[in-house]
Amino acid sequence: MTAKLNVGLGAAVILIWLYIADVDIVSAALVLSFLILIPLLLHIAVPKRPNMKAEFILRWLSQRSFLAGIFGLASVTFEPMILSIVLASIWFLFMLIVAGCGAWRIYRRGLYPAEETIIDVGLLFTGVGGIWLILWQAGIDQILPYDELTMSLTTVHYHYSAVVIPVLTGAFGRLLVSLRGDTGTAYRFLAIGAAIGSPLIALGVIQGPPLELVYVTIYAGLLYWLSIWWMMLLPKMTLRTKACLLLACTSLLVSMGVTFLYAFGVTFQVDIISYNMMFIWHGAVNAIGFSLFGVLGWYLLGSLPKRKRLGSEVVNPKEAGHHEEL
Repeated sequence: MTAKLNVGLGAAVILIWLYIADVDIVSAALVLSFLILIPLLLHIAVPKRPNMKAEFILRWLSQRSFLAGIFGLASVTFEPMILSIVLASIWFLFMLIVAGCGAWRIYRRGLYPAEETIIDVGLLFTGVGGIWLILWQAGIDQILPYDELTMSLTTVHYHYSAVVIPVLTGAFGRLLVSLRGDTGTAYRFLAIGAAIGSPLIALGVIQGPPLELVYVTIYAGLLYWLSIWWMMLLPKMTLRTKACLLLACTSLLVSMGVTFLYAFGVTFQVDIISYNMMFIWHGAVNAIGFSLFGVLGWYLLGSLPKRKRLGSEVVNPKEAGHHEEL
């Protein structure tokens, strides 16, 4: 099965599921991740010429994730707790293998180059997402001082921005290497921010103001920086890729602006953005506008070569500096 067929089957199942099931927005977001986003992200994470066993495993998983995704879908569809936990555990095992591939790449390569490490950070966070799915289905909110909605949104967070942003930031780094032979110091700071940003946001949601505003401000600034940098490279891309990434960048700028206004209002007790409005704009716009179209854009760009380590040296791919239209 190819990655395209794998995702195509997932999209068909989602349409049928939306028609026959009683679906809430959190479950819909998670199923979109199970059957479309995660498979595409695994495909993007694999470089053009893989040379590690973990990368071949990731490519195999990206082409055969459909069945695991069905178990994930079932876990958020059926209500009996024990059944939901069992089904969620199967999805977790799949995510655990993905996370293990990320850990293995880091172990074999080290922490440099930055664009490869940030991809691996995203792969590691898939394991966290799988754990949170089990905890949410097990009713962890009943023994923690947080409500069920907070637990469900944390599960969504670790299936979306915690994975999407690091992997796409890494793909962007590979593109920079292909265009100019290096990522540069600015990119390395951006990669560090992408790695720590999602955990900070999750921590901010749990802790609340005023730390939530501080974390959101830092993360929003990093994502604005990333979006503007992407848009600067749009002229070098094909029309389909350009359209997807432009929509993704615009969505991210809007949603993070709304999130900042919400956090600012909560911190200073000013009624700027309501919780329901923030939930719609940050959740729906990020899930569809940024995550879906951002992942599609980088998927359409095609597999990019990676820099490889030979001893203590990092060797650039042969294609460095030779891409004119991507």
